[in-house]
Amino acid sequence: MINHITAGPSENARADQGFTLIEILIAIVLIGILSAVAVVGISSLVSKGSSSACNASRDAARSGATVYLAANANAYPTTFTQLMQTPNAAMTAPSGAVVAATTITSGSWTLTMTPGVGTAAPTFVCS
Repeated sequence: MINHITAGPSENARADQGFTLIEILIAIVLIGILSAVAVVGISSLVSKGSSSACNASRDAARSGATVYLAANANAYPTTFTQLMQTPNAAMTAPSGAVVAATTITSGSWTLTMTPGVGTAAPTFVCS
């Protein structure tokens, strides 16, 4: 005959008590590390997106200045307003952007236009 030893209440008590404090602390630390990595990754993506948006607007402004030159007796525009006025708008502003005479601001970036001297083309700088 086989003699069975039954487990007493102290041996089964661990299964009924749940997580230990150390296990919970380890889980919290791991979640914190993963969150920190995610925040750093997301912030760099937002920065890259903002830079890309400004660069795209800068390229559109450069192209618009060339179109304006061809349509307006070989004269470059001196303001963004001239680039965007109808009927032959050479450029449109990004949605939600604030357009001033020589700046376009949208979110975290600003595109600045410096008119050219004489027959020189204007320059566009993102910041």
